[in-house]
Amino acid sequence: RLVREELHPYPLSTRSTPGAAMSREEKYAHQNLRYSFALFALTVCMKGSTLSHHLHAIEYESLAKKLSLLLMIRMIAACAHNRVMGAGGTLPWNIKEDWEYFLETTKDDVLLMGRRCYDDFIEHASVRKVVVLSRDKERKFVHAKRASNFPEGLKIAEEMGKDIWICGGEAIYREAMPVARELYLTLIDATFEGDVFFPHWRENFKKEISRREIMSAGKKLTFLILSK
Repeated sequence: RLVREELHPYPLSTRSTPGAAMSREEKYAHQNLRYSFALFALTVCMKGSTLSHHLHAIEYESLAKKLSLLLMIRMIAACAHNRVMGAGGTLPWNIKEDWEYFLETTKDDVLLMGRRCYDDFIEHASVRKVVVLSRDKERKFVHAKRASNFPEGLKIAEEMGKDIWICGGEAIYREAMPVARELYLTLIDATFEGDVFFPHWRENFKKEISRREIMSAGKKLTFLILSK
């Protein structure tokens, strides 16, 4: 009640005669009431702010920008029947269609990847926005920003203002499972030897959005888009 009295100096009903046209004062009061309700949450926050009055615009402009950056976080990967996706620090296959699909799908956004993935991707990194996870503080990445861990990498990627693609490796995929909203997964109808495996995903991504199948070099590729 106290908040309402502060926000609305006019009573809720200012019509002196039922059915009569509103006077200028009555129209102002009615309009003021509508706008005050719309700004109620912001007003309450400003009353609790520690900033001086002239800094409110700066504080809440920043807050509005943060609230508007609802970025999509996706994972993109390819794996074989046995979930193998890497061998000796690189892909265990050379499938043109899958590589072109990866480049085209992620081209306008931010890529978050581990050091080994970056080393395999470096020739394309100069024309991409890339964040690399590496604990080596001395290592310089000419075409990427470095982060020490996944939460820090995610924060740096979010500040770039683009949607985010998690590109591996295995430990990063595993850590990203709870936060990623979609998974773009290429299933290769074959078995490969390898030392890196894509984590079990079916419990996290149960909804199939789309499926496309093609044949490449005698192998069936299934391009899946999955969500939670």
